[in-house]
Amino acid sequence: MTVMKIDLAFGKTGITVDLPEGFHYRVLEARTATPLPDWQSALDAALDHPIGAPPLAELARGKPSAAISVCDITRPAPNRLTLPPVLRRLEQAGIPREGITILIATGLHRAATAGEIREICGEDIAATYRVVNHDARDLSSHRHLGTTRSGTPVHIDERLPEPGSISRSVSSSRISCSATPVAEN
Repeated sequence: MTVMKIDLAFGKTGITVDLPEGFHYRVLEARTATPLPDWQSALDAALDHPIGAPPLAELARGKPSAAISVCDITRPAPNRLTLPPVLRRLEQAGIPREGITILIATGLHRAATAGEIREICGEDIAATYRVVNHDARDLSSHRHLGTTRSGTPVHIDERLPEPGSISRSVSSSRISCSATPVAEN
């Protein structure tokens, strides 16, 4: 006998699950944020006047390349909306389009298919920028950055820029901006 039916966000259409009796269930729901009345202006402000960091265009000026990491298909994010202003600022700052890499942050998930890349980035961006999948299992494609205090090795995808370039992470909740420092000789 079923005690409760619950609809879960799963895939594109969701899934209904029948929960058996004999257990105490409680539905936990994530808090939702109120949509911004003008998300485009808010995004422009975040890119041009970030808290505690220089504007994206200033960070990008004079850099030869940039990398942007975006979530894979399992994390719904409005990349089609957030990537164009980021890419525009990088190019206006002088980074050539061929110097920009968009890295699909798959974690340990499978690589995104060509169709999923178009869905993640949008048709135009997928067709005109270098978009690649991260592969955490292939350590030969990573640089070793060091070891944490607890002894965990830290590696970074080799396709992310070397020191002196710029990298960004774009997600539905934040845009993280930090330049990789240039080593002083």
